[in-house]
Amino acid sequence: MGRLTGKNILIIMPKDYYDEEELEIPYELFKSEDANIIIASSKMKEAVGMKTGRRMPDRLIVDSMEGITGDSYVTGGTGTRQVKAVFQGVVVVGGTGAKNYLWEDRIVRLLITDRYKSEFVVAAIGQGIGCLAEANLVEALEVPVNESTAKKPFLKILEKGKALLSNEDLIVYERLVIGKDSSVSLAFAEAVVDEVEKITKIK
Repeated sequence: MGRLTGKNILIIMPKDYYDEEELEIPYELFKSEDANIIIASSKMKEAVGMKTGRRMPDRLIVDSMEGITGDSYVTGGTGTRQVKAVFQGVVVVGGTGAKNYLWEDRIVRLLITDRYKSEFVVAAIGQGIGCLAEANLVEALEVPVNESTAKKPFLKILEKGKALLSNEDLIVYERLVIGKDSSVSLAFAEAVVDEVEKITKIK
């Protein structure tokens, strides 16, 4: 039995140019804690990492919305299958593709806003933090950013979301976990496990 047995975690990744460490390190840790993990992207195709990584998503982000409305049935190439609903944790992974493929994705915004309001855990690392800013989840909150290497569009979206910049590596608020970049992937993943483990409700 792992700490996350019976818990579902949704990892949202850019459809291309994702950060391999921000995805794989948390993925392995969640797996070792026995979580049920679904990787979602905006396209059902193999995503190309920023280095040499390749990753096929499990489903489309839009098909992950049923985690919000309860169990539903999805008909695909394999016939109709029941999708087990609720995600106790949603993790948004960065990489240079986050800006183009995730920040302004309305479905991502809806999904993470709903999860957070429903008292589940929402986490973002690296450029994935831009999605939290777009969803107004970091207004007047400190977010960890390496200002010396952060690109203008990233700083701009954080400013738009009224986030306060911090030089911390990792910041955890209640049910909100924010990691600076891939250098803190493991600590970030451990913080997500800690928060998701506390979630007892399934609605």
